[in-house]
Formats: sequence, structure tokens, C-alpha cells
Amino acid sequence: MQAVSILSSKSNLRQLEKQMDAVKRYRDWLQLAQQHDALSGAEDWRRIDKSRLYDYTEIKSRLTLLRQCLANGAYRELLYALNEGVHGNMGGMGQPILYMRSKCGTKELIDDYVETISESLMYIYHCPEKIISHAEKLDFFRRASHCYGRSALLLSGGAGLIYFHHGVVQELIDHDLLPNVISGASAGSIVSAQLGIHTDEELKSGYFSQKRYIETSNTPLLGSLTGKLTAAEARASRERFQDEVIPKDITFQEAFEHTGRYINISISAAEKHQNSRLMNAITSPNVYIRSAVSASSSIPGVIPPERLYAKGFDGKPRPYLATRRWVDGSVSGDLPAKRLMRLYGVNHFIVSLINPFVLPFVKDTKLRKSKGLPTTVSQSLFRLLNESLITSERFFDRGGEMGSRIAAQIAYLSRMLDQNYLGDINILLKQSDFTWKQALFEFKEGEIENLTDVGMRSTWPKISMVKNAARISKTLDHILEQLNAEAIDPTPSGIHHIYS
Repeated sequence: MQAVSILSSKSNLRQLEKQMDAVKRYRDWLQLAQQHDALSGAEDWRRIDKSRLYDYTEIKSRLTLLRQCLANGAYRELLYALNEGVHGNMGGMGQPILYMRSKCGTKELIDDYVETISESLMYIYHCPEKIISHAEKLDFFRRASHCYGRSALLLSGGAGLIYFHHGVVQELIDHDLLPNVISGASAGSIVSAQLGIHTDEELKSGYFSQKRYIETSNTPLLGSLTGKLTAAEARASRERFQDEVIPKDITFQEAFEHTGRYINISISAAEKHQNSRLMNAITSPNVYIRSAVSASSSIPGVIPPERLYAKGFDGKPRPYLATRRWVDGSVSGDLPAKRLMRLYGVNHFIVSLINPFVLPFVKDTKLRKSKGLPTTVSQSLFRLLNESLITSERFFDRGGEMGSRIAAQIAYLSRMLDQNYLGDINILLKQSDFTWKQALFEFKEGEIENLTDVGMRSTWPKISMVKNAARISKTLDHILEQLNAEAIDPTPSGIHHIYS
């Protein structure tokens, strides 16, 4: 009888999983996920604090202290407790593996602790001035924000597979979970640019779910790859495509002042031994976003390298770094985590990966206790492939003009593979969910909608993890914006940088 019961339970779980794969809305998926947790025992697991995966005793002790301070109105005691440290991975509670047992989230103790930290921060912010002064609050929240850090969304390149990004970002937008720091390369730069110029209100109306790139149907990318288009025709097609994405005359600084988002666009140097760059409102405020997107989307060997343009002090366009040319940002800066860390104090990364050249070699090892033999073998093959490319590049580089061109293409591919493609939360396009024709913007009826849906569905299991990672940092950013606004003369226009 027990064996029959176990088989029946497994059958019911499989049936629920099929239903979860079929629903169209997150709330319907979540209801089924809750039923799945109840049947699998994960619901009971969430209620039990104890686990070898994190220091539950420390989390529970600190939660009790914070709740006591809130209940007693002990502002000073609460501030002292918070000054001991506000950390996203306190006692190991931020580990992705803690979100693998349940479909709906992690330990309820962790959810309660994150919620109470946010409540405590707001409590200190609203504390009467006579108890905690504005200056003391500002000092505390600046330090807390610096220590805690924040999340960034990294969008990889992947040409026509861009519609997976659409599903991911639309889901984050609809849940108010889109980070203020966003980076994109190639196809990712196209999405980043749109995030930088459209407000939350515009994006929440289903902007990315409905967005289509008409020019890619009128002038197929395959035409450029096979040389069927002249250079002039290819450039005209690119201009028409850009018209669908972003205006010609908006700079990074102007976009930031409009939306308050820090968008970052990776571009790679066309010259072999030059460094890539990350364009944004801090490092290159006067550069036109359209110019950076155009450069970041210039596929080496297919589309000529691009020159950047910026708005001059007289309001007229002028060349930016006039002697340099730039190509596809995926080549050497697909996911520029280290640069984002330096610029914004980012210490947590959400990655949406669609790069078809690297997807076969990438496994989300953060979701396992150990990497295991398959992952180790995959990484070894990856290194072997990269070493072979480096050897081939050296060989062709000695073969005259044609050999140099081939060597340059091999160098681009080698630099692309020699990057880290994983973050803290990874939303990966599965190889079974796309075809190479789709990467070339060649879609049959319904395939664009399906790829967008795949992006949304791939995001749903990560929502609880993103919520807990973003809750405290968003609270800190909101408070700092309010405190900074209270501390400065309200007459100047524009938004002030808070990450500097």
C-alpha cells in the first residue's frame, strides 16, 4: 500500500508540473507551485527553521532582537542592532541552493528576517528628529547602503534570441523587481536602451511582451551574413532598426534624468589589443545611447566597426574618441560584473543569458551542493576549445592578409568564450527552447511569442529569490533618495547620482 501511495504521489506531482508548464500567468503558476510544495513536503520544509545549509540560530536570534525593538519603540537600540551589520548573505541565507527545495521560495525564517530588516529601516527613517537627527540618519543609511550593496541585471548578447530577454524583463517589471543598474551587450544593449528611456508606467503596460522588431523581417540578418546586401543597404537597414528602438538625440545622462535608471552598454574595441568600454551616465554622460547601441551590435566580420558620437557643449553631435572604432559588446564585455561593482557598489547579479555560442558550456553550478563530474567535464572541454582557438589564431595570423582576417574572427570568438557568464541568480535559455534560425531573426508564426513566454516562465521560479535579494537594497535606495532630497536645495532640476 505504501508503494502505491508513493507512486500516486509522484504521479500527482508530475501532473502538477505539466500544469505549471502550461499556464500563462504567474499567479496561476504560483497557486500550482503551492499545491506542489504541499504534496512534496516542501511546505513543511519551509516552516522548519533548522537546516545545515545556513546559520538558522543566528538569523533567528537577530530576528527576535529586531522584533523586540520594534514592539518597544526602542529606536536607539534598533539603530545599534542594525549598525552591527545589514548583510544580504547573513549566516549564508542568500545561497541559491536554499531556494531549490521549494517551488515557492525558501525558509519562512529567511523571508521573515528580510521583511523585518526592511521594516526596521523604515522605522529608523521615520524616527523623530529629536531622537535621531537627519545627519545621523543620513550617515547610517549611506554606510548601510555601501555595506549591503545592490543588485544589477546583466543582459547578454544573442541576436534574435532577444525575445527571451523580453520575457525576463517584463516579468521583473511587472513585479517591481527591475534593478536600477542594468547592463547589456549586443542584443542586451537594445533591451537596456529601451529600459533606460521608458518609465515604469510605460513598461508595465506590457511593453516588452508586445514589442516586435519589424525591420528584421523586412531585411533578414542572413542577407548581411551571406553578403547579399551592399554595405549601403546594410547600413540603411540598421538605421531603420535603430529607429524602432531609440531616438537619435538622447544621451546617457538625459535618459538617467528621465527614468532614474543606470543603463550600461558594453562595446568592444575593433583593434585587437585595445580594451573594451562600458558606456553609461557616469563614465560617458554626453554619448548618444543610439551610438553606443549601434557599436555594441556591430557583429565583427559582418557589420563594419562603428564610431561613437556625443552631444557637444553647443548641443550638436560630434565624434567621441574620434580615432577609435567599436564592435559587438559581447566579444569582450558580455557581462561586465567587475566594472559594475566598481561604479555602483553592486555585489549581486541577476543574469539573463541567451548567447548561443556559450549556452552549451554553461551550467548553473550555484544550484548544487557540489559541481559534480558532468560540470567538471564541461568546463574542461570549454578550456580545451578556448586553447585550441588561441593556437589557431596564432597560426592564421602568420598567413598574410586573408589569414589575418581569419585570425581576427578567431580572436573575437576566443575573447567571447574567455568570460564568466554566471551571476548569483541565473536565468538561462535552454538549448531545447530555441533554434539557430531564430538567432538570425528567422521566426515562424508563434515562435516570437513562444520565446517571450519561455523568458517569462524561466523567471517565475526565481521571483522569490530576486524579491529577497532586492527588498533591502530597494528600501535603502528609497530612503536615501528621500534623505538626499530633504538635505539639498529643491530648486535645481534633474536627478542626483546616489551611487557615487
